[in-house]
Amino acid sequence: MPEPAIHFSLVFAIFAPILGLRRAFLISLLTLIPDIDVIFHIHRSMTHSVILISLTYLPILLLVYFFKREFLNVTFMGFLSLLIHPIMDCFQTYTPILYPLSPSSLWFDVDGGIQISGRGIYPSLSLGLRFRPTSFRHFIVLDAPIFTGEGLLISILLIASTAFTRMRPPSPSDKGETARSVGSNILKVDADSPPGLGIGVDDITVVLPTLNEEEAVGKVIDELRGEGFNKILVVDGYSSDGTVDIAKEKGVRVVFQRGSGKAGAIRTALEVVETPYMVVMDADYTYDPGDIKRLLSYAPGYDEVIGLRSDRGNIPLLHRFGNRVISFVISLLMGRRISDPCSGMYLLRVDRARRLELTSSGFDVEVEIAAQICSNGRICEVPISYRRRLGRRKLSSFRDGLRIIMTAFRVAWMYNPIFIFSSIAALLSIPGALILLQQLYLRYVHGAARWSVGWAWLGLLLLVIGLQGFTISTISLLLKRLERRILEGVKSRI
Repeated sequence: MPEPAIHFSLVFAIFAPILGLRRAFLISLLTLIPDIDVIFHIHRSMTHSVILISLTYLPILLLVYFFKREFLNVTFMGFLSLLIHPIMDCFQTYTPILYPLSPSSLWFDVDGGIQISGRGIYPSLSLGLRFRPTSFRHFIVLDAPIFTGEGLLISILLIASTAFTRMRPPSPSDKGETARSVGSNILKVDADSPPGLGIGVDDITVVLPTLNEEEAVGKVIDELRGEGFNKILVVDGYSSDGTVDIAKEKGVRVVFQRGSGKAGAIRTALEVVETPYMVVMDADYTYDPGDIKRLLSYAPGYDEVIGLRSDRGNIPLLHRFGNRVISFVISLLMGRRISDPCSGMYLLRVDRARRLELTSSGFDVEVEIAAQICSNGRICEVPISYRRRLGRRKLSSFRDGLRIIMTAFRVAWMYNPIFIFSSIAALLSIPGALILLQQLYLRYVHGAARWSVGWAWLGLLLLVIGLQGFTISTISLLLKRLERRILEGVKSRI
């Protein structure tokens, strides 16, 4: 059997880059739990069944989901680590991985090598799926080494290389950050993290997209001035009330947007802003201008700094639920955790934002910006406060939420095609593999009379098409990245 050292080190090497060293260490200990059956003088018992492991772990996942959702990611990783153990054992010897659905233990026998003879050198590859009836018999003595010579060497290499990568000194651009990374290009700042080096108020323009905000725009401008922000740009969507007059009376610059919706306001602002950074902020009084300086403190080194709304109680319940759904969908599609992609306060590096291809027309522009920057830039999320708005709400929970999700799928198709193709491939390959395994099981356990050649061919066909989908997704990802780099290079020279 794969010795415990191999089980532990492989899981540690997989999860340390995702969860960090301490959490990966705890997760790696979980993967040893299936071998607890040796205490009862039984080995490879029902504790090695992925069916029973899943059923046992499901209540834990549900409890964490409903009561401690912040630990759901770690809990799910623990579930995966438990499944890795019997899967690894299946490649070593007979394992009751499908018990009790199947009365047989499975062994995926894979051997590869090179045959050297007087006639030449020939590669050899042997693949086999073996079955034998499952029997949970007690043993008298079990020779179960914790590690062997080669296993110890492999374990040390896996653990040492992973730990060295995670513990290396930070680069100069990372100094001063005591936040937690939630992806290779996304940083989520804790509420008590000290600020970074930051930028000055003269380096930013505060952009206020407005549409009939006469109740709030004056108060927002006064608060901005009170915080020392003098470069204020109001981009109006042709308000029918006194919004424009109030803004002009306050002495700020007012321009009328080209195009419709909030996306038109953002595109217009990017055309006229002259500072290296700009902060987009809803003019409905929901955001505190005092939080802008916290965004500024983390601006260097990031293309976008998103204000993560911490006072969720001021968000309507339906919108709160929609935000969670949207955040989950976008994080899933882009492969990076973004906690609040719909936030109405965020900082942009202007030269980077001007290279974006903004095709949306409404409130989904925030999602489009975050998704595009997430694909090949750096994002930081900083906790901010959130207040009740003044005036009538313009956001439709269902209509705009659906539009935002569709925008996420469209952007994912453009910037993360590997997820789309991989999902399609998984939908084909997984059923295909299950059908094929079932037919092979019937053929070699119950005899040729029990299996169906047609079903076997269908399973094989689905499996092959699915595997080809994974290949296409990888090629598509490489081509999309190359396309984006070429386009950005051309735009930067215009």
